[in-house]
Amino acid sequence: MDTADFRVLFIFERGGFAGGIERFVFQTAGLLQAAGMKVYGSFERPDREPERFAQNFDGLFPPDRLPDADFAVIHKITDTDRLEALIGHWGNRLALYVHDHDYYCPRTYRYLPFGRCDCRKAYSMLRCGLCAMATSPRRWRNGFFGELAARTTGCRKRLELLRQIRRVAVLSDFMRGNLTDNGFAPETVTVIPPPIEVPAELPPRQESEPPKLLFTGQLIRGKGVDQLLRALPLLRHDYQLIIAGEGNQRPELEQLASELGVTDHVTFTGWVSDPERLYSECDIAVLPFFWQEPFGLVGPEAAARRLPVAAFRMGGISEWLQDGENGFAVPPRDIPAFAAAVDRLLADRNLRQQFGQRGRELVQQRFSNAEYVRRFRQWAQEGVS
Repeated sequence: MDTADFRVLFIFERGGFAGGIERFVFQTAGLLQAAGMKVYGSFERPDREPERFAQNFDGLFPPDRLPDADFAVIHKITDTDRLEALIGHWGNRLALYVHDHDYYCPRTYRYLPFGRCDCRKAYSMLRCGLCAMATSPRRWRNGFFGELAARTTGCRKRLELLRQIRRVAVLSDFMRGNLTDNGFAPETVTVIPPPIEVPAELPPRQESEPPKLLFTGQLIRGKGVDQLLRALPLLRHDYQLIIAGEGNQRPELEQLASELGVTDHVTFTGWVSDPERLYSECDIAVLPFFWQEPFGLVGPEAAARRLPVAAFRMGGISEWLQDGENGFAVPPRDIPAFAAAVDRLLADRNLRQQFGQRGRELVQQRFSNAEYVRRFRQWAQEGVS
């Protein structure tokens, strides 16, 4: 496929750096531009740093005035009426990227409300709709009956529409399995591992004393920062923890840090626009995810900068984190095991360096920009042929 005049349209909800999806959209738009494609974007509402976000696009358009394109990719749309209109307008030129569990889990978290156990069942309108209603009424935007309709018949209709799209991409085999379990035809779902920027050169790492742990991400329940904080009193070696991110759980987490007596060891930075700077300043990346993480982009991003990783073995994490090779992967929600893994890294500088170097090598081998562009180009060509 000649990409010189090939036009791609990315469709998403937030035009700015709201979270991992938007960072992925921004990064991949820039890569496809560099490969010679024209990349347009359409979003429903602006978010953080919209001007910088716009720099990786050849044009940004409102939902009611879309440009013509050869290939349109939905990255995140939840409005059923809009989705139906997009399918009708674009036909076989429309593709879908699935980044999270929202489309087949009305609750969105993929774990049960009582006991917070993982859910591995396929979507069922009644069961999943009632599960999703087990939340605070303050989150019901349309009253009880409106919310119930949205989470039952509304979710079912959206899922039925999405299954009509014949080109679907995910970041991991784990997510591919989730989609096929939920009625997507296996031949329509393609795994395209994400591109991870690997700096050509890294300055010699100046190890901190005490070593610095780093969490980057949204401060919401599924990211498991409460589990991370509960692991801190179990650590035997000195540390500092940097928590970089923002979210509705932050006040609760700050209170928990105080209750656990670890406030002097923890810094909440708020949202940061340049997490790369923190990777260079810290020594260990910690991923305490509670939910079934679709991929965990921040892990390979940290590994690309020679940080070892400690994480719970959740979702797609095991597809890039090899226990005992580039970090430690421990059983889900086993806080003592997580603390022990972090402690081993805190205690052994040579082990940190060994894991960090191996992690960088693995990222270079598996997640290169060139390989991502090649796979995307092939996927797009299949979508328009």
